[in-house]
Amino acid sequence: MIPVFLISDENYAKYTAVTIKSVLSGTKEKIDFYLLDGGISSESKKIISEIVDTAGSSIEFIPMELSLFKNFPDVAHFSLNMYFRYLIPELKPNLNKALYIDTDMIIGGDISKIYNTSLDGYGLGAVPYITEELHIKSFQKYKNNLNLPKNHLYFNSGLLLIDCEYWREHKISNALMTMTAKLFNKLEMPDQDVLNIAFANNYKVLPRQYNLVVDETDKFLNIKDYTNLENDCFVLHFTGGKGIRPWVRFNIPCRKFFWDIAKQTPYYKDLQSELLINQISLLEKPNNITKYVTLFGIIPFLKIVTKGKKEKIYLFNLILLFTTKIK
Repeated sequence: MIPVFLISDENYAKYTAVTIKSVLSGTKEKIDFYLLDGGISSESKKIISEIVDTAGSSIEFIPMELSLFKNFPDVAHFSLNMYFRYLIPELKPNLNKALYIDTDMIIGGDISKIYNTSLDGYGLGAVPYITEELHIKSFQKYKNNLNLPKNHLYFNSGLLLIDCEYWREHKISNALMTMTAKLFNKLEMPDQDVLNIAFANNYKVLPRQYNLVVDETDKFLNIKDYTNLENDCFVLHFTGGKGIRPWVRFNIPCRKFFWDIAKQTPYYKDLQSELLINQISLLEKPNNITKYVTLFGIIPFLKIVTKGKKEKIYLFNLILLFTTKIK
């Protein structure tokens, strides 16, 4: 059985069901799902449990206490639930190894290929951002703020392969909690920043295809290079804020993979309705204008979002640099 951890609350229950269904659709081995519960309704638990039970796998809902994280930063579209992943090795002391995945991911293929990857003695396996790999200097200002080494590849925390024994032996969970409180005012992508600091130049770099951040993938890579591989596994990650969620916009890259799985869940009609409502809402905001400044004509260096009389400038569609007022 492969132990797979996820985090969700009632707001994300529908997307969680789709992610879980995607895991089950491509994996032959049975899965032990552990859902870190930030407030899921009994009805949603029933629906998700039926999806898992039908596939012959198991799921345990682990209630989490938000008060443990009440003094931690709650930034932008992130919620305090993100910190639950810090505690995975402590919540299940019988596990030697575990896989964590975000609930805005679609798994294509057999997830056992990721889980069975050797960590080669490292306590963590993760995937660096594509932009970080190709343009290391562009991330330097952000890494300097966190006192990260220049040669550290900043990774995304949406998929983590965890050596639970290593974490318990080195008291990693406690270190992450302490570090988050200490660096409160420096964190822009909170749990992710802290994990990168804790494992700076000390983690197993996993293949890029195991965490393909969709908005980056669409700009820098040919997704067919990964989705056409036979007998392999890839992970699509619909992160980066609401703008690239398949349930928010019609024209999201790689949306077909999400909807093909969503059709197999009881939430399909709800998700379609949500997409329609969100799309109409976006159309009713004509003053929201997004422009890009590119390097060499192809690399999106800056994203400029104009909303009313305010303009926000983002580095690589990820890091908010500053906000200005338009006269």
